[in-house]
Amino acid sequence: MKQQCKCGGIITKDKYFTEGFLVTSMRCQHCEEVFFTPEQTKELIRLHKANEEIEGERKIIKVGTSIAALLPKKIEKYGINEGAVDCVKVLSTDSIEIRFKKNVF
Repeated sequence: MKQQCKCGGIITKDKYFTEGFLVTSMRCQHCEEVFFTPEQTKELIRLHKANEEIEGERKIIKVGTSIAALLPKKIEKYGINEGAVDCVKVLSTDSIEIRFKKNVF
């Protein structure tokens, strides 16, 4: 059964950028109002907590003919370890995206 918004539009699963995080949400296809299920809200809270633990300035070091970003050891508890990167992509003139092979949160 499809969920309907108060405006009459159909609500579908979508990705939404909020508070600096790209999260799964529910969005009305007509009025574009965004809703979060309890599970999606928990996901956003987990992201906030993880970010509080690992956010900060990091060093870039030279390793042979490559460079590497130093990440704190406590990031391993989220499943991030050597060889876990699937894709690196330039997003803007001052940011990149590092995508992992599996969900880490």
